[in-house]
Amino acid sequence: MTHLTKRALQLLSLSSCYLLLSTQSAFAWQDAQKAPEQPPAKSAPQIYKVVNEDGSVTYTDTPPPNADIVELDVKTRNVVSAMKAPKPQKSKITKKKPDYSVSITSPAPEATIRNNAGDFIIKASQNSASKAPLYRLVFDGAPIQRNSSGIFKLEGINRGAHDYKVELTNNTGKTLASSPIQTLYLHQASVFINNN
Repeated sequence: MTHLTKRALQLLSLSSCYLLLSTQSAFAWQDAQKAPEQPPAKSAPQIYKVVNEDGSVTYTDTPPPNADIVELDVKTRNVVSAMKAPKPQKSKITKKKPDYSVSITSPAPEATIRNNAGDFIIKASQNSASKAPLYRLVFDGAPIQRNSSGIFKLEGINRGAHDYKVELTNNTGKTLASSPIQTLYLHQASVFINNN
């Protein structure tokens, strides 16, 4: 390599370094321009001490006449570091569904009722801690009465076998619980029986 070539390579290398340093300086200057200004630190409010005529002492932050400035030691200032707020825990709130149950208290299953007019009473009660607002009597497959007492008075029922159950419902008519289906037998005296 000739001396001139070596010199050219050295100059080229120096100019590359200079270009690199210039670029880095330019970026540093731009970053300095973009950096937000820090607000000046707040100084603590000034406190003044006033000795009153009766000898009592008053401390205030407004300068009255004849007041002395109170210098506080750095250690006496109330500075509390912020506590980290705990992360809220997601908890699933599951409402326990009320457990409703109902049973027929009278007549007994497979009971035989003798009444010529076809009148009798069906009674039901709730066995669970959760109480439903309404009872509904389903007699021979059709809902026929609804009340809050659980006592159903039936009149003019024809003789024969009848299936029935009592359901617990809410105010909109939704069934909450049901008793098992029971059967009763209604007997009536016949006019065709010979009374000799």
